[in-house]
Amino acid sequence: MNAKHFWFLPVSVMLIFVFMTAAGCGPAKKYSGPYLADHEIAVIRPDDKTFTHINIISIDKKRLTTGESTVSVLPGPHTLFFEAVLDYPFLNNHLYFNQYLTFDAAAGQVYTLRATIQPMKNRGFAWITAESDPEQPIVKKYAARLVPLAKKP
Repeated sequence: MNAKHFWFLPVSVMLIFVFMTAAGCGPAKKYSGPYLADHEIAVIRPDDKTFTHINIISIDKKRLTTGESTVSVLPGPHTLFFEAVLDYPFLNNHLYFNQYLTFDAAAGQVYTLRATIQPMKNRGFAWITAESDPEQPIVKKYAARLVPLAKKP
């Protein structure tokens, strides 16, 4: 191979990798039928709070696979099953709860599932907000009980 064109192969391989990786980005489709435009679906994502990790386990009894955290759904009622773990550096144990939350999703909206665990009060709760009004909870529910874990699940 001509030394002048040697850079072409590594750069080509890198560009192919970048485009293939980018194609897999975006919310996981959790509805049947063809792909729809953003204004026709709702997007649900977990909050990325520092010490409280949220993992959406299923939506409408459809289990999410590893790596799926943001999902797209059709408008209407949806039930999320999720877990929340408090991973605070000064606690001996991680605190955990899981629960169901049901809410009505509107087309074109992006929703964030949020959770907090208050170790001193031994309680936790979760709520969902819309991107259009992040200060107003759409639904809020307290955890039935917190479970101490020896280490993060």
